[in-house]
Amino acid sequence: MSERDEKRGGAGCAIVGLVLAFVFLPVLYVLGLGPAVWLANQYPAARDVLGLVYSPLEFVHDNFETVGVWLDRYVELWE
Repeated sequence: MSERDEKRGGAGCAIVGLVLAFVFLPVLYVLGLGPAVWLANQYPAARDVLGLVYSPLEFVHDNFETVGVWLDRYVELWE
């Protein structure tokens, strides 16, 4: 395999990695809300930090009714 082919393969892997990261990281962020609620219930001192980290989801919850309903249902599983 030539050096040129190796460089092209590396770029392809980087692109696939970036696409996967942009797809899975937001999903993991939203799914992390449940464990964050559980942690906040167990350790009240962590509520301020977790509230700050998940404030974008609070905004979405408050402004998009359908998404808010689904987030409420998911959080209820962790309470």
